[in-house]
Amino acid sequence: MNLSSTSEQFYPTPDTLITKMLEGLDIRTVDYVLEPSAGKGDIADAVVKKIYGSNYWDESRIRHMIDCVEINPNLQHILNDKGYRVVHDDFLSYRTKKQYDLIAMNPPFNNGDLHLLHALGLVREGGAIICILNAETLRNPYTKSRQVLMQKLNEYGASIEYLQNEFVDAERKTDVEIALVKVTTPVIEHTSFIFEGLKGKEYPEIDHECKALVGGDFIAQIVKQYELEVEMGIKLIEEYKAMEPLILNSFDKSNNYKSPMLSLKVYNDDATVNEYVKAVRNKYWYALFQNDKFTGKLTSNLQNELNDKVRELEDYDFSVYNIDKVYQEIMQKMNRGVEETIMNLFDKLSTEHSWYPETQKNIHYYNGWATNKAHKINKKVIIPIYGAFSSYDWNRDTFETYPVFSVMSDIEKTLMYLSTGDTCTNEDLRERLQIANRNGQTRKIPLKFFNITLYKKGTCHIEFTDLELLDRLNIYGSRRKGWLPPSYGKKQYRDMTDTEKSVIDAFQGADEYARVMANPGNYIIETDNMLKLTA
Repeated sequence: MNLSSTSEQFYPTPDTLITKMLEGLDIRTVDYVLEPSAGKGDIADAVVKKIYGSNYWDESRIRHMIDCVEINPNLQHILNDKGYRVVHDDFLSYRTKKQYDLIAMNPPFNNGDLHLLHALGLVREGGAIICILNAETLRNPYTKSRQVLMQKLNEYGASIEYLQNEFVDAERKTDVEIALVKVTTPVIEHTSFIFEGLKGKEYPEIDHECKALVGGDFIAQIVKQYELEVEMGIKLIEEYKAMEPLILNSFDKSNNYKSPMLSLKVYNDDATVNEYVKAVRNKYWYALFQNDKFTGKLTSNLQNELNDKVRELEDYDFSVYNIDKVYQEIMQKMNRGVEETIMNLFDKLSTEHSWYPETQKNIHYYNGWATNKAHKINKKVIIPIYGAFSSYDWNRDTFETYPVFSVMSDIEKTLMYLSTGDTCTNEDLRERLQIANRNGQTRKIPLKFFNITLYKKGTCHIEFTDLELLDRLNIYGSRRKGWLPPSYGKKQYRDMTDTEKSVIDAFQGADEYARVMANPGNYIIETDNMLKLTA
């Protein structure tokens, strides 16, 4: 590179200075490079070497990423011989719509301010400019262009390093003080003309994951957000269709104008209004079903059942009417799902892992109504949790929270259906497990309804702290398995037959049954009253 575009002022940049120029540059963000006033391409060569050192591309392909501007015909030939494109001669008259990721430059000292200002208009938003200037250009901003340059460098938070004697041992020597300027241009928030045209409809801010929508008008807000996205997309499709004949791939009329230079896709297919609307519906139905406000209390199996409906619902408009209709259907279908979920938990904590010797004390047997194989869950149970501890450090007295969280989340959510008190959320559970993990605590970790102790052999010991909730689970499971008399909760113990009393005696005893009968709403829970999705 040279300090001037004229041959008598050609000063190749020393390698030591080029190294300083490229220090700290994240080459992974660079695809399009420009070297103005390129001279012999010394800086371009260093950029190629830096990219080549961190990439599998060959040098010729990397050189193709670089454009050069050089006014001297002899130097242009050198650049061409090296494989660089010389796209213009005088940099100050270079005009292009191409946007560069990196402009590395050492412009003429006498008007370096104009060159750097011009470069700021060619780099992309968030792109980098590295420039060598005469230090006086910045130290003595007496001209309007220097003042504008200083204002922009300050606005962009440019790094400026003043250096002495960088050219004293160069191929052509000078003792002038230089300024090494490194600046990254800001990313500007662009205005959508389509959005501006729809502003009068008072749409909310876009939040594609629906995380920011709060308050009682949650559904109304997310529907408005959906309507805005659909309407903007349709207008974009209509605008594209209007432009399509003007952005041809060829001037050859034989192709019937079927291949525009730009394409607009919905996934991998050409954009049509119907396909676009269907895709947006799919996104919003799925987002709704993933949002804790709507389905936060569902266990994983119920959530999966709900997610299976997304494909079906993409043919239905995302409207308040349809959301309410779906909600009612969910309420009806999920009652059955909740009952299955609770019964699955009843079995999980009792017989599912009965093959494992340690789990034999999970249950208490009693003589049931229809069979003598009845059982209920004890206060302390053991279940396997595989992968709770890191397989890489068996001596570490801590555990990996994800497998524990996954299992405990489903257990807690299932017990919430039976809980008549305050509920907890996934965040409560996650925080408790993370605290235990950080502290290396594996024994008696306190959760909402029980404590857990984790062992490296792959077992989890659960000890219920909410015994009333455990009673509800046992009563619920035993009633639905037909192990308790049909009169359970309807007759006082003294009014029961001897056969009924014998089952009650084996199940819990007369005193415990009297406590149930004194407040049956606390112990006998019906499925219809359990599922409470947030509307």
